Amino acid sequence: MHSSTSQSIFRLLAALLLFSSLFFPSSNAQVIKGCPFDGIYSLGVKDSSPSGSHRGSLMTDQIATAFHLPSPKDYTGEQYGRLHYGASFATQNAIALGKPFLEEQGIHIPSYAFTDSITSQQVSFSTYLDSFCFINRLECREKLQSSLFMVDLGSNDYKYALLNGKSVEQVEEYVPVISSNIVNMVSEIKKEGASNILVPGMLPLGCIPGYVSLLHSANPADFDADNCHLGLNNLAKNHNDQLKLAISEEWPHGPYAQSQAFSEIGDSVSYSQVLYADYYNAFMALLRDKSHHSRPLFHTDGFHLTEEANEFIAGKLISGNGFLQPEIHLPKVTHCLM
Repeated sequence: MHSSTSQSIFRLLAALLLFSSLFFPSSNAQVIKGCPFDGIYSLGVKDSSPSGSHRGSLMTDQIATAFHLPSPKDYTGEQYGRLHYGASFATQNAIALGKPFLEEQGIHIPSYAFTDSITSQQVSFSTYLDSFCFINRLECREKLQSSLFMVDLGSNDYKYALLNGKSVEQVEEYVPVISSNIVNMVSEIKKEGASNILVPGMLPLGCIPGYVSLLHSANPADFDADNCHLGLNNLAKNHNDQLKLAISEEWPHGPYAQSQAFSEIGDSVSYSQVLYADYYNAFMALLRDKSHHSRPLFHTDGFHLTEEANEFIAGKLISGNGFLQPEIHLPKVTHCLM
C-alpha cells in the first residue's frame, strides 16, 4: 500500500513538472518547449534561391520545425482543401513599395523577376480564407488565433534600388515608406483574425555578399572588423529601428497588451501579439560563432542563407534570449504534430 501511494505521488509530481516546463519555461531555457501553434502562414518575401531548389531549408521551414509543424504549402489559388497546417503566400520577388512607386524613382525591375505586391498577397489571403471559412466562421477564426503568421518584406526593394545604381544614402529615403507598408500589411491580416504575428527585421546587408557586390566598393575603410560593409549595415539598422518604431506607434501600449479582447468564440480571452524578430543580431551571433565554418557556407547564391544559417537564426529566435521583442506569449500547448 505504501509503495503504491509513493508511486502515485511520484507520477503526480512528474506530471506537474512536465506541465510547468511546457507552460512556464525557465528564464535560461534554450528553446520554447511544447507545440503552441496549430499552423504557420507566411507572407512577403520567400527566401528561396532563384532555382527554388532549397525547399525545406527556408526560414519558414526552420520556424515550423522548431514548433513541431509541417512546412506550409504554397498557396496557388487551387483547392488544397483546408491546408490544415497553414499556407505560404510569400513569393521570391515580393516588394513592399509597389512597382509603380519604384519606377517613379527610376528603379526598374529586371524582366526576369516577376514581382508580387503586398496588395496581391492580401487578396490571395482573403480568397484563401473565403474558401474554407464560409462553412464555419467561428472555427476558422479559432484556427487563425492558434496559428503563427510571418510577414517578411523590404529586402527586394533595397536590392532592386541598389541594382539600379542608387547609393546607400538614396536608398535610406525609402525606409520610412517600407516600414509603414509592412505595418499596414500586419494590420490588415490582424483584421482577418491573425493573432500571433512575427515581423522579421533586416539581416545585416553589409555581411551578405550579393548586396555588397552591388556597390562595387573596394575601399577598406568601407568595411568593419567583421569585413561587413558599414553603409549597408547602417541601412539595415535604420530599417530595423524605423520598423520597430512603426510597430510601437501603431500599438502604443504594446502589441500584446493592447490587443487583449474577448473572443467571438465562447467566453475565452483572445490574445493578439506582434513580435519583432531580430534577424540582424541573430545573424551576427552566427557570424561570430567560432564553432561554425567560414562565411561562404552561410549563403547559397550570395543573397539567400543556407539551411545551416536559417536553422541557427531560428534557434536564436525561440531561445528566450531577447531575439523576439517582446518575448513570445504562448497561450496554450497543443498536441505535437511532429
